[in-house]
Amino acid sequence: MVKNYLNFVSKKKSQIILFVLFNFCGLIFILLPYGIVWNMLDLHFSYTSADVFKSFYQMGENGRYINLYSTLILDTIYPILYTSLILGAYIKLFKNKRLILLIPVTAFVLDILENINIAYMNLNYLSLSEAQVTISSTITSLKWIVIIGMILLTVFGLIKNKTSTDS
Repeated sequence: MVKNYLNFVSKKKSQIILFVLFNFCGLIFILLPYGIVWNMLDLHFSYTSADVFKSFYQMGENGRYINLYSTLILDTIYPILYTSLILGAYIKLFKNKRLILLIPVTAFVLDILENINIAYMNLNYLSLSEAQVTISSTITSLKWIVIIGMILLTVFGLIKNKTSTDS
Protein backbone atom coordinates (compact mmCIF):
# COMPACT_ATOMS: atom_id res chain seq x y z
CA MET A 1 0.00 0.00 0.00
CA VAL A 2 2.80 2.45 0.89
CA LYS A 3 4.68 1.45 -2.26
CA ASN A 4 1.57 2.15 -4.37
CA TYR A 5 1.17 5.58 -2.72
CA LEU A 6 4.84 6.42 -3.33
CA ASN A 7 4.59 5.30 -6.97
CA PHE A 8 1.45 7.42 -7.39
CA VAL A 9 2.87 10.64 -5.87
CA SER A 10 6.12 10.29 -7.84
CA LYS A 11 4.37 10.38 -11.22
CA LYS A 12 4.77 13.62 -13.15
CA LYS A 13 1.00 14.17 -13.42
CA SER A 14 0.57 13.64 -9.67
CA GLN A 15 3.45 16.02 -8.93
CA ILE A 16 1.84 18.74 -11.06
CA ILE A 17 -1.57 18.27 -9.42
CA LEU A 18 -0.04 18.26 -5.92
CA PHE A 19 1.93 21.42 -6.73
CA VAL A 20 -1.20 23.22 -7.99
CA LEU A 21 -3.27 22.09 -4.97
CA PHE A 22 -0.45 23.08 -2.58
CA ASN A 23 -0.37 26.59 -4.04
CA PHE A 24 -4.17 26.84 -4.13
CA CYS A 25 -4.27 25.89 -0.45
CA GLY A 26 -1.66 28.58 0.27
CA LEU A 27 -3.81 31.12 -1.61
CA ILE A 28 -6.80 30.22 0.56
CA PHE A 29 -4.70 30.92 3.67
CA ILE A 30 -3.75 34.33 2.27
CA LEU A 31 -7.40 35.16 1.55
CA LEU A 32 -8.69 34.28 5.03
CA PRO A 33 -10.31 37.32 6.71
CA TYR A 34 -9.40 39.05 9.98
CA GLY A 35 -5.68 39.18 9.20
CA ILE A 36 -5.35 35.50 10.04
CA VAL A 37 -2.43 34.84 7.68
CA TRP A 38 -0.40 37.66 9.28
CA ASN A 39 -1.08 36.30 12.77
CA MET A 40 -0.60 32.58 12.18
CA LEU A 41 1.73 31.14 14.80
CA ASP A 42 2.66 28.39 12.32
CA LEU A 43 4.65 30.92 10.32
CA HIS A 44 6.88 31.95 13.21
CA PHE A 45 10.11 30.09 13.93
CA SER A 46 9.37 30.36 17.65
CA TYR A 47 7.06 32.40 19.84
CA THR A 48 6.36 33.44 23.41
CA SER A 49 3.18 33.73 25.44
CA ALA A 50 3.08 37.42 24.54
CA ASP A 51 3.21 36.52 20.83
CA VAL A 52 0.36 34.04 21.26
CA PHE A 53 -1.85 36.55 23.09
CA LYS A 54 -1.04 39.28 20.56
CA SER A 55 -1.76 36.98 17.63
CA PHE A 56 -5.12 35.78 18.94
CA TYR A 57 -6.10 39.25 20.16
CA GLN A 58 -5.40 40.80 16.74
CA MET A 59 -7.55 38.17 15.03
CA GLY A 60 -10.47 38.96 17.29
CA GLU A 61 -13.16 36.50 18.32
CA ASN A 62 -14.43 35.87 14.79
CA GLY A 63 -10.87 35.52 13.50
CA ARG A 64 -10.00 33.01 16.23
CA TYR A 65 -13.08 31.00 15.27
CA ILE A 66 -12.07 30.92 11.59
CA ASN A 67 -8.43 30.30 12.58
CA LEU A 68 -9.48 27.30 14.67
CA TYR A 69 -11.31 25.68 11.76
CA SER A 70 -8.66 26.59 9.22
CA THR A 71 -6.03 25.06 11.54
CA LEU A 72 -8.01 21.84 11.90
CA ILE A 73 -9.11 21.51 8.27
CA LEU A 74 -7.03 23.56 5.85
CA ASP A 75 -3.81 23.25 7.82
CA THR A 76 -4.24 19.49 7.90
CA ILE A 77 -4.65 19.34 4.14
CA TYR A 78 -1.59 21.56 3.60
CA PRO A 79 0.97 19.18 5.20
CA ILE A 80 -0.62 16.23 3.40
CA LEU A 81 -0.04 18.05 0.11
CA TYR A 82 3.53 19.18 0.75
CA THR A 83 4.52 15.83 2.25
CA SER A 84 3.10 13.98 -0.76
CA LEU A 85 4.82 16.43 -3.12
CA ILE A 86 8.21 16.04 -1.44
CA LEU A 87 7.89 12.26 -1.07
CA GLY A 88 7.18 12.04 -4.80
CA ALA A 89 10.20 14.20 -5.56
CA TYR A 90 12.45 12.20 -3.22
CA ILE A 91 11.41 8.93 -4.89
CA LYS A 92 12.75 10.35 -8.16
CA LEU A 93 15.78 12.19 -6.72
CA PHE A 94 17.01 9.57 -4.25
CA LYS A 95 16.03 6.29 -5.87
CA ASN A 96 17.73 3.79 -3.54
CA LYS A 97 17.78 5.83 -0.35
CA ARG A 98 14.41 5.05 1.25
CA LEU A 99 15.50 6.18 4.72
CA ILE A 100 15.54 9.75 3.43
CA LEU A 101 11.73 9.54 3.16
CA LEU A 102 11.57 9.87 6.94
CA ILE A 103 12.46 13.56 6.66
CA PRO A 104 9.17 14.70 5.02
CA VAL A 105 7.22 12.25 7.19
CA THR A 106 8.82 13.85 10.28
CA ALA A 107 7.85 17.32 8.99
CA PHE A 108 4.28 16.05 8.52
CA VAL A 109 4.06 14.63 12.06
CA LEU A 110 5.50 17.82 13.57
CA ASP A 111 3.09 19.96 11.54
CA ILE A 112 0.08 17.94 12.73
CA LEU A 113 1.29 18.14 16.35
CA GLU A 114 1.76 21.88 15.88
CA ASN A 115 -1.83 22.21 14.57
CA ILE A 116 -3.21 20.32 17.56
CA ASN A 117 -1.28 22.58 19.93
CA ILE A 118 -2.33 25.77 18.15
CA ALA A 119 -5.97 24.67 18.17
CA TYR A 120 -5.67 23.95 21.90
CA MET A 121 -4.09 27.34 22.54
CA ASN A 122 -6.77 29.03 20.46
CA LEU A 123 -9.51 27.42 22.56
CA ASN A 124 -7.74 28.19 25.85
CA TYR A 125 -5.74 31.30 25.05
CA LEU A 126 -6.99 33.27 28.06
CA SER A 127 -5.72 30.61 30.46
CA LEU A 128 -2.58 29.30 28.76
CA SER A 129 0.35 28.11 30.79
CA GLU A 130 3.89 29.06 29.85
CA ALA A 131 4.64 25.33 29.56
CA GLN A 132 1.96 24.86 26.87
CA VAL A 133 3.29 27.77 24.84
CA THR A 134 6.86 26.46 25.19
CA ILE A 135 5.84 22.98 24.02
CA SER A 136 3.95 24.40 21.05
CA SER A 137 6.74 26.81 20.11
CA THR A 138 9.33 24.01 20.34
CA ILE A 139 7.28 21.81 18.03
CA THR A 140 6.94 24.73 15.59
CA SER A 141 10.69 25.39 15.70
CA LEU A 142 11.47 21.71 15.13
CA LYS A 143 9.03 21.66 12.21
CA TRP A 144 10.81 24.62 10.58
CA ILE A 145 14.24 23.05 11.11
CA VAL A 146 13.07 19.84 9.41
CA ILE A 147 11.35 21.76 6.59
CA ILE A 148 14.47 23.85 5.93
CA GLY A 149 16.51 20.63 5.87
CA MET A 150 13.94 19.08 3.55
CA ILE A 151 14.14 22.01 1.14
CA LEU A 152 17.96 22.03 1.19
CA LEU A 153 17.99 18.29 0.55
CA THR A 154 15.60 18.76 -2.37
CA VAL A 155 17.85 21.44 -3.87
CA PHE A 156 20.89 19.19 -3.33
CA GLY A 157 19.08 16.30 -5.05
CA LEU A 158 18.09 18.48 -7.99
CA ILE A 159 21.64 19.79 -8.42
CA LYS A 160 23.12 16.31 -8.06
CA ASN A 161 20.70 14.84 -10.61
CA LYS A 162 21.28 17.76 -13.01
CA THR A 163 25.07 17.45 -12.85
CA SER A 164 24.99 13.65 -13.18
CA THR A 165 22.75 13.81 -16.28
CA ASP A 166 24.97 16.49 -17.88
CA SER A 167 28.08 14.31 -17.52
